Amino acid sequence: MKRYNFEFWFCVFCLLVWPGSLVWGASGETLFGETVEDKSTGRTAAVYFSDGKVLTGRISLTPGRSFKLNIPRGGTLKTKDMVTGEDVQFGKVRNFTFEPVREIRFYPEKEEMRRSWKFIETTKYNEKTGEADYSPAAKEYSGRPYPLRYLAATVIFNSDESLQGHLYTATVYLKTKEKTHRLVLRSKERGKEGTSLDELVYISRIKLLDKGKNIAAKVNVKFSDMRFGPEDAVQAVTKESLTPIPTTMTENDDTCVVESAFGEEFYLAARKDGKYIVGWPKEQDRKLFAIAQDHIKRQRDFYNEKKLLGVLEIKGRNEVLTLVNLRRKVAPTHFGDIGGEWDRELGGVVEPWRLSIWRWKYDRRNKELILSSRGTFFRVILLPENPTPEVVISEELWELKQKDDTVIIGQSPKAKP
Repeated sequence: MKRYNFEFWFCVFCLLVWPGSLVWGASGETLFGETVEDKSTGRTAAVYFSDGKVLTGRISLTPGRSFKLNIPRGGTLKTKDMVTGEDVQFGKVRNFTFEPVREIRFYPEKEEMRRSWKFIETTKYNEKTGEADYSPAAKEYSGRPYPLRYLAATVIFNSDESLQGHLYTATVYLKTKEKTHRLVLRSKERGKEGTSLDELVYISRIKLLDKGKNIAAKVNVKFSDMRFGPEDAVQAVTKESLTPIPTTMTENDDTCVVESAFGEEFYLAARKDGKYIVGWPKEQDRKLFAIAQDHIKRQRDFYNEKKLLGVLEIKGRNEVLTLVNLRRKVAPTHFGDIGGEWDRELGGVVEPWRLSIWRWKYDRRNKELILSSRGTFFRVILLPENPTPEVVISEELWELKQKDDTVIIGQSPKAKP
């Protein structure tokens, strides 16, 4: 009890002397060397409202936060599945900040006036005979009508690319000359009872007035020491959101194109001659590897065969990344075979396989990991008799050297004369 009293009064003392010091494990520097203070200064923007009002100032997200855009139809972010050849959707939820954005537009997708209601049971029951008419429940309305609006969003990036979808609720701060406005962006807005749709004011447009981060719509990846055949492939996964993004080979057998990264850096993996090569540092923290291996073994998942290939701690963010080889194996039991997945075309059981990155929240004090997100490079459908694909770690694919809109792998880019 004395220990907890000491910790309580120590926290109070820290809060009075060093405000903000109670964020344990927090760091002022991000993965790429940016400070939280740098991000919080924001960008110059004009915010337009549906009633005609316009506010201009410095706009920013909550430090450490990002926008999340749900893309119901995937927009133009489609590519061919490497296994079945069917169109599959990449990046249904995309993460980004204000840095690569030129403009965000909001428009009503659906508007209506509603009233509060509840179901009223109208079934008549005769206690003597035990008979009931089982008439359907009826709605009973109450109160005055209120406006309801569903908003969709179009995000235009500095690379001239755009995405359409629904924005997850986000809070932005606009600092004008008079004061700082706290603005909540929602995809669904509800007004007060007795008001109209015109009175339910919403943000219709956020236009960034400064240049922002210059990003390329397409990034060329050139391999100095590798050549790819028609059956080979390369796949990119974004670093922050772990989103698989379209990666296509070009006419040259040593170059591929990564599209729609929206300013995010990315990890790379390749399939060459039936083997899989993934960019990852070869040096591993043995203690952290053992902790991650234990947690992956205990993690209940669809994939019942899980092999840890690599582990990486993200400094200053209390996060750990793990590279995992996953397979859904058919397991024989007393009740028959359990596991696998039924394939209609093949008319039998198949075993899905994945090469993925798992992100974990890391509690250093208790040496505990909590799985927070996943990203997948490749997914292959195997027959039970097929061996698990071999995966090789490559430091060349890990150390990406960028020159303008081209990433060179295998050697340092030549200096211009």
